[in-house]
Amino acid sequence: MERIPTLTAACCLCTVLSAQSIIDRYLTGPVTYTDIVTSANTVINPRDLDFKPNTHELWVMQRTAQSGTGGSMVIVHDAGLATQTSEYRKDSHSGHFMVQASAMAFGDNGEWAAVNEVQNTATPTSTFMGPALWTGDLDIFATVFQNNWVTGDPLGSHIQMLHQSPFAMGIAADSARVYWVMDGHFGNIVRYDFMDHHGPGYDYHGAGKIWRYTDVPVTRVPNVPSHMVLDREHGWLYFIDGGNRQIKRMDVHSGAETGNLSVPATSNEPLAGYRRVEGATVEVVDTWTGRPCGIDYADGRLIVSDQTNGDIRIYDVTGTPTPLGTISTGQAGIMGLKVGPDGKIWYVQNTANKVVRIDVPALADDAALTAVVSPLLSTTTGEWFYSIADLLCGPSVAPVVTLTNRGDNALTSAHIAYTLDDQPAIGFDWTGNLAPGASAEVTLPTGSMTTGPHLLTAWVEEPNGTADGNARDNKLEGSFRSTDPIESAPYFEGFDAAQFPPPGCDVVGFNRNCGMSRHASVGGFGESAGCMKMDNYSGDMDIHGQLDHLLLPRLDLSSTPATALLEFSVAYRRYNSSSNDRLMVKVSTDCGNSWSTLYDKEGAELATATPQTSAFTPNATQWRSESVEISSVAGQSDVLFLFQTESDYGNNVYVDDISIGSGVAGIDDAAALAFSLFPNPNNGNFTLRTDGTAMGNTQVRVLAMDGRTVQQRNWSASAGGSLQLDLGAAAPGSYVVELIANDGLRHRLPIVVQ
Repeated sequence: MERIPTLTAACCLCTVLSAQSIIDRYLTGPVTYTDIVTSANTVINPRDLDFKPNTHELWVMQRTAQSGTGGSMVIVHDAGLATQTSEYRKDSHSGHFMVQASAMAFGDNGEWAAVNEVQNTATPTSTFMGPALWTGDLDIFATVFQNNWVTGDPLGSHIQMLHQSPFAMGIAADSARVYWVMDGHFGNIVRYDFMDHHGPGYDYHGAGKIWRYTDVPVTRVPNVPSHMVLDREHGWLYFIDGGNRQIKRMDVHSGAETGNLSVPATSNEPLAGYRRVEGATVEVVDTWTGRPCGIDYADGRLIVSDQTNGDIRIYDVTGTPTPLGTISTGQAGIMGLKVGPDGKIWYVQNTANKVVRIDVPALADDAALTAVVSPLLSTTTGEWFYSIADLLCGPSVAPVVTLTNRGDNALTSAHIAYTLDDQPAIGFDWTGNLAPGASAEVTLPTGSMTTGPHLLTAWVEEPNGTADGNARDNKLEGSFRSTDPIESAPYFEGFDAAQFPPPGCDVVGFNRNCGMSRHASVGGFGESAGCMKMDNYSGDMDIHGQLDHLLLPRLDLSSTPATALLEFSVAYRRYNSSSNDRLMVKVSTDCGNSWSTLYDKEGAELATATPQTSAFTPNATQWRSESVEISSVAGQSDVLFLFQTESDYGNNVYVDDISIGSGVAGIDDAAALAFSLFPNPNNGNFTLRTDGTAMGNTQVRVLAMDGRTVQQRNWSASAGGSLQLDLGAAAPGSYVVELIANDGLRHRLPIVVQ
């Protein structure tokens, strides 16, 4: 980051300050300017910026891209910190969903919405344009479903869009998936509720609801955004009426619905509701001779930038809006601006292609949390997890956070606390000695947790026993998943119970339309009524390349012999001779930090029947048993197994009867160990089935683990034939089923439970 010369802050104090605000420092102290990212960081025609909530991750929205049509993003990690990095991203379909990007806003859940200064990307008479919804999950945004507008493929990574506001110039987040929009084409303030998302790249918008404030007019100025911000505490929506050079505010709790509106033929789409609102209270905050553009609210203050000369005006809005003073930056071209988590003003300078932070003298006492070192967090708090990296193994967590002294005094004490979900807060009184600007990692007390997803919220307060001068940088928040306890091998999962994923398991995938689920009417070889199904077929979107994951519980294999097996049943038909859906089995001994592949088959090698172009549901003869050696992890006390699918938008893949450590591979075992045993575990009554290979006259012996023969049978084992065995009142425990045929020896380990 490069410092540029200090410019004078011209501050006209028009009234006595009503209550001290963090913004008021800009009215009394000297200011300096720090370039955060520039054209060297691929900043190109920036229009707006926003911080992902409760993080130090800054997103910079750009009207254009390095190449191709549509807008783009520069994402700044640890913005303004010594550890700052940045990356450039452009979604493959930003040519519609973020074309001529004008403004963006993050919601509390880590999703964000953007609007575009364009009438439409289709025909000249169409008005089919409005706000688009995206996720801030970097494992999804501009990552999944990237293609060059291929017919039938998903439309990039956007998760929703509504289409009643062409030439939209500003947007403000409300709550959940509700956003306020400045509609520059029809000239109104509009409230949008996306209600739901359709999943990355899909295109159903029928859940959306819209309220148009028909008697709240606004006027667009081409190429100058009219940014907006909502003061949620007091219910004032502050917005810029660009054509009239006015800053206005509307009471969002006022006004009444006065009827339904019809969707214009030029922007026809299904909606759950489209209503007219009239009678809202609207006030003029100020009228300018310049061109108001950027706007933000913080701590009772409204700040507004002048696009023509770079002035930033500050207003006290705790009562009747009153101008307090002006920061004269001398940097024309300022558009979006934001009060960052550090309590400082950040802005995009469009004409200079950079993001700038205005620095002021430090507060006396300001403690900040600037990172959660562990556990690894996903910084979105929505309902999905796509990354398999944010996994924590164990029944408890002791978060490690980075405490930073942003104050002018040495930091010698502070209270740090955190919560997991809705559990009571766990606090820690930290003492030490941090010089101004210094940081330290702090390990917090251990908290217990259950298996599954968790929301971690950590915060700091009471620096040096006083009130914190800046509460905006006190809190960090994010999500992670945990798995516990460790289960003993042998392990079996037959998907017989209705719960999915099964207890101790986890499913990770981003596509709510096509993913992993339990199929309740079929099971392996027709012997049960449940299995895992990966849907590669449904829907009208080509989900080629989509990854989905089934994580099994942690397993203790410390007593498992090196000859043990991982076994499962699989069924798959290709859609046609060129479709190649894929199934992999992976293993980790370090809680998912690294994975090794044990099994990998796709296409014809994976198939258990001939191709068919209708959706595949297997019958009893369309299954195959698979056996995988696990000698590489046998003897380990904490092992994770993962079933991963990669879709080719072909046909469905089914998995059942997952057994780990219950099969034994002998050196004389015949090729493919071509028979299956199910169910397993069982009550002493189970079935043997050959898997498409005739073994001829076969001797079957059931042995106790001490070597005693429990039962012996002769079997003429034809291809696909079965043999029923009943051990009667056999004691619970593990047994060995031994098949002796002309072509070799085969084993399986049934587990009897009573």
